[in-house]
Amino acid sequence: MQIESAGFLKTCGETWIGRRATEFPVVNVHAVDVAAPPERVFAALEDREAVAPRWHWRALLAVRAAVGRVFGWDEGIQWDRRAGPFVPGNSYVFFRIEHVEHGRELGLSVENKLTRALVSFVIVPTANGCRVFNVTCAVFKGRLGRAYWRVIRPFHDGLTKNWLAAVRRRAEVG
Repeated sequence: MQIESAGFLKTCGETWIGRRATEFPVVNVHAVDVAAPPERVFAALEDREAVAPRWHWRALLAVRAAVGRVFGWDEGIQWDRRAGPFVPGNSYVFFRIEHVEHGRELGLSVENKLTRALVSFVIVPTANGCRVFNVTCAVFKGRLGRAYWRVIRPFHDGLTKNWLAAVRRRAEVG
């Protein structure tokens, strides 16, 4: 489900991403309820395949990476899909791991010629498991960056929903 950023910030403003959100004009929040404890959700996030759980998302990410190379948008971005523990400074697919609070929050960043963004997974315990938020904060650089966001927004929302659904499935199966 997509939710208003103000509601997220009201309840989770003390998180790493909550404190940083005011730096960004775009704050996009998705959430999913998971019938599993936070530790299993965090373990499910470690599976990099959850980022693009279906073949069509992997194909779209491959096309996006190729376009980024052709136009020189992504200089310095490391693509690493290998599984491994969350260590600040390491790569998580095409993100850089910035913040790890095991079982509670995973903070990521990415910057290229079009955008500077932070992405965070915030895990909040509930009576039946937990609610997992995916928060994307971004600033798009110049006219091209703003046009890029208008084009990719539907894909971003779809990919994020699928990413959260994959994390939910992995965490609930355990």
